[in-house]
Amino acid sequence: MTLGALVDAALFAVVVEAGPWIGDAPARIAEGYRQAQRRVPIAEAIATRFSDDLDAPLDRSGQLWWTDGAGWLESCAPLFERLDEVYGAGEFTFSGLWTSADPPPEAVVEMLGAWEYETGPVSRWWLPVRPEARVFEIRRPADWARLVSDHPRRAAPHPGWELPGVNQHRQDVAPLLGVTGQRAARTAVGRHLVPDWRSVAEQYDGVHLSWAGFVTAEGCISDLGDGDVTMLRYWFSERTLWLADVFGDPRPAPDPGVDLSSNSHHPPLPPRRTIDATFIRRLLGR
Repeated sequence: MTLGALVDAALFAVVVEAGPWIGDAPARIAEGYRQAQRRVPIAEAIATRFSDDLDAPLDRSGQLWWTDGAGWLESCAPLFERLDEVYGAGEFTFSGLWTSADPPPEAVVEMLGAWEYETGPVSRWWLPVRPEARVFEIRRPADWARLVSDHPRRAAPHPGWELPGVNQHRQDVAPLLGVTGQRAARTAVGRHLVPDWRSVAEQYDGVHLSWAGFVTAEGCISDLGDGDVTMLRYWFSERTLWLADVFGDPRPAPDPGVDLSSNSHHPPLPPRRTIDATFIRRLLGR
C-alpha cells in the first residue's frame, strides 16, 4: 500500500462511510470498534511504515491554497477579521484561510470531494509561510483537546448525529452506545466546547492538522472533565486553518486537472489565474 492509497481510503471512510450526515454511520463505526483488537497488527504496520509522513509537521515552503471559483467566499473578504463567524458548532471559522500540503496524487479527488469543491475547475496556488509564523500542531485527539481547553468557547448547537442536537436520534446511535470504549457518540454531556478562534489567534497564526491528526482525531470525542467534551469535525484531511496573513507572494501551482462540477460555467485554466490572483489578494486584504 502507498501513502496515497492509505489517505484516500481514510478520506472515503471518514466522509462516505462514517460521515456526520451518513444515516448508517453509527452502525458502521460500532462494527469498527468491535473489530479494533483484531486490527491492531494492521495499525502497527501502518504506523511503522508511514509514521514519518503521517506525523509530518507543517511544511512552510509547500502550502497550497485551493479554489474552485465558488462565489460565496467573496462575502468573507477580507479574512481574519470576523473570527467569531463559525461553521457548525464552531469547529472552524469562516474568516480563516485553508491551505494544505501537496497531497498524494491518488487522494486529490477524494480530498476535494470531501471539501465540496464542486463549483468549477479547481486551481491552486503556492503560499509560502513566513518563518516567524506561530503554528499549533494537531497530531492526536489530545492536541485538539488541549487547544480547546486553553481557548474554550461553548459550542453552537451541534448539527450532526455524534452529540446531542437536533439531528441526533437515540435509536440511530444505539448500536454505538453499547460498545465499550467508543468515542464516536454521546447522548448526554455537560458542555460541548470548541475553540474560541479569536482567542486562538492571539497566540497562534495557524492550526495545522497532520494526516495522523486527521486519522485519529476527526470525529473522535475527547472528555475534558466535569462532563465537558470536544470533538474535531469537518476538517476532512491534512490541513491548516490560518488566522492571520503570514504569507509571502502567492505563485500559481500546477493545474491539478480536477473539475467535480456537473455543469461548469467557470473560465477554464489558464484564464482563471488572473481571476484567482486578484481574488486571493482580496481575501488576504492586500
